[in-house]
Amino acid sequence: MDTVRVSRTEFGRSVLMFPQGRGRVRTYLVYQYGDHRLQGDADVSGFVAAVVRAGAPEDFFSDARPAGPLATFDGADTWVDHPYRDGIALIGDAAAANDPSHGDGMSLTLRDVRVLRDVLRTSHDWDAAGHAYAAEHDRHYGVIHTVAGWYSELFYDLTPEGDARRTRALPLIQQDRTRVPDHLVGGPDLPLDETTRRRFFGEE
Repeated sequence: MDTVRVSRTEFGRSVLMFPQGRGRVRTYLVYQYGDHRLQGDADVSGFVAAVVRAGAPEDFFSDARPAGPLATFDGADTWVDHPYRDGIALIGDAAAANDPSHGDGMSLTLRDVRVLRDVLRTSHDWDAAGHAYAAEHDRHYGVIHTVAGWYSELFYDLTPEGDARRTRALPLIQQDRTRVPDHLVGGPDLPLDETTRRRFFGEE
């Protein structure tokens, strides 16, 4: 089985399924904040029903058994502007945490560590190095935050404006997948400008 991703944008829901080997699959349901939280064994059947309603094939779950705990987590971004002060640098989730459904946490942490290491190795002024790290962190996390926000606007906004965006953009994306910004996988050094945004939202 390959990785599966399906979306029902009219419900603001997506399903991600990652094979783990030996017949096990890690399954995520992305849904609107404020909906019923799916927690614990009592909600497993509700989780499966919600995953199928969001577009996953029903036969995938005909003989499925839970192999671990079911839990719901808040997907909101959290961040600190300029995560350095008075000799203390914040890295990883302490500095910024993107929506975990995108799976960028470890990559962002390792990038923070590398950037901080590099500036400390090239300067005897560690206070200046700390500020240089924080400035670069704000840049690279800002790219990820921006693109994640675009994804939310296009795929999960259930307002009439969101419906209009999808009506315009999704047929174009179906014809040309390069319209979708790849920064959440390819990293924050990819080009990000107004042209990138306009292509994603089908405005050109």
